[in-house]
Amino acid sequence: MFIIREASITDVASVNILEDSAFESLSNFRGLAQFLETSPRIGDGWSEIIEDSKFKLFVGVLGETVHGYLLVEIFAALHKALIKQVFVDSTARQLGLGALLIERCEQVVRDNGCTVLEGLALPGDRDMKNLFERASMSAQLLIVGKNLA
Repeated sequence: MFIIREASITDVASVNILEDSAFESLSNFRGLAQFLETSPRIGDGWSEIIEDSKFKLFVGVLGETVHGYLLVEIFAALHKALIKQVFVDSTARQLGLGALLIERCEQVVRDNGCTVLEGLALPGDRDMKNLFERASMSAQLLIVGKNLA
């Protein structure tokens, strides 16, 4: 059974590796440049994220191995939170870890006074869309556009 907990400094290396996998999996989807404007890669900055109170980073652990993570930013003045990144490695997919991460996130942001929880997904990223829909999260805004250059 997975344990969902807030990340600690000892999780930084694992989360960094998972983030590399997450962004590698996004490389073929439209909208990646716009996604990166809203949710840039954290890279070597995970320690700072863990220490910043406006962010919550959750990890899903089985044994000693981190198999997934969820990063949420809390906008206290707006009473809302935005899931900026969520990823589960291929060995833990279809086992409910993504749903457990979202459930824990919901509890914590609600405890922090949030009344709205939003998430980001790229067009064509059916797995992410399905995860959010299973958590009763539906599309609120679609951004359309084209390159004029």
